[in-house]
Amino acid sequence: METGVRTPQDERLLLNAFRSFSQVAASLEVSYLRLQGEVERLRDELAKSNRELEETQAKLRREESLAEVSALLAHEIRNPLGSLELFAGLLAESELHPEYREWVEQMQAGLRTLAATVNNVLNLNSVSSLDRVPVDLGEILDWARDFLTPLAKQSHITLSLQNRLSGILFPADRHRLEQVFLNLVLNSVRAMPEGGWIELAGMRKAQGEIVLTVSDTGPGIATEDLPHIFERGFSLRKGSPGLGLTVCRKIIEQHEGTISASNREEYGAIVTVILPGSARPSEGRAQ
Repeated sequence: METGVRTPQDERLLLNAFRSFSQVAASLEVSYLRLQGEVERLRDELAKSNRELEETQAKLRREESLAEVSALLAHEIRNPLGSLELFAGLLAESELHPEYREWVEQMQAGLRTLAATVNNVLNLNSVSSLDRVPVDLGEILDWARDFLTPLAKQSHITLSLQNRLSGILFPADRHRLEQVFLNLVLNSVRAMPEGGWIELAGMRKAQGEIVLTVSDTGPGIATEDLPHIFERGFSLRKGSPGLGLTVCRKIIEQHEGTISASNREEYGAIVTVILPGSARPSEGRAQ
């Protein structure tokens, strides 16, 4: 048999091999095109992610800078504000004509509103730990009533107190708990421009938990807004930065407690703070 002569069988094998190669080549080309498209897509997504990351980092830097400037300004404002509050208190305790006394109360109300805003900025951006010492919760409630009365009177609001915590000690940062009451009462006052009623209350449950409430006769809170009112920046009042309730939540959580809001059965809203059962009666005081 002569070599180098292709038979029809050889030609068929070569043809089949060529067809298989062509199919494989075509498949590889399709796969390459798909891979190239996927690479382009991934490259675009990576570029987009990088842009978003850069924007996020830039936003965080801006927010950090704003927080630093805000905290600095708040510190600078708080010292002279404290002096003004002191002198306003001295004036309120002096013998003044009733009309002048009313002017002093108006001044006190304005100073205390400003103090709430300044302290909110400081508390929101503060990373310092709490200065927790045993404090008399009943005394804090008495302080809240006395300190906030000028704010209530300015808006023709009756501020009442149900205090069942006299002599009950709780490890807390007193100034920050006071800020919670200041923020909550301010919210209620602002919700009732035509006047109304606010009640502060505190009691100790049988399990030892402390329950503090601030309730009012305002318009209440819309159902769709209830899940969001403690979020930073959320506010029902136009022009408000939405810090007060966020600060309240932060402070209460720092004390291992919880805070929630709901609508009263009749009308108005109620904010409830629950502190853990680590409170104890002070020596020589009834529970």
